[in-house]
Amino acid sequence: MKQAAAHTTTKSRGADADLGVGTIALTFLDTAWRIAVPVILFAVLGIMGDRHFGSKPWLTLLCTVVGFVFAGLLVQRQLAAVTKEETKK
Repeated sequence: MKQAAAHTTTKSRGADADLGVGTIALTFLDTAWRIAVPVILFAVLGIMGDRHFGSKPWLTLLCTVVGFVFAGLLVQRQLAAVTKEETKK
């Protein structure tokens, strides 16, 4: 009887039931690196550029904004891939 109740509950949730905790965790980690790496990388490049050119803080700010834009594009690309995969199902 417990199996029937669990099956009914899983069936009523629809597509969300297919996602396991591991899949969700991996998706969050994948998204986290897509945001963190470009922002940190570009910020460090900006800091190094500011030290070299003496333009403190402008190059750091500019590179950080570029890093956020790049991160946004990576996340948008990830979302498009996930959406495409979901439409195949």
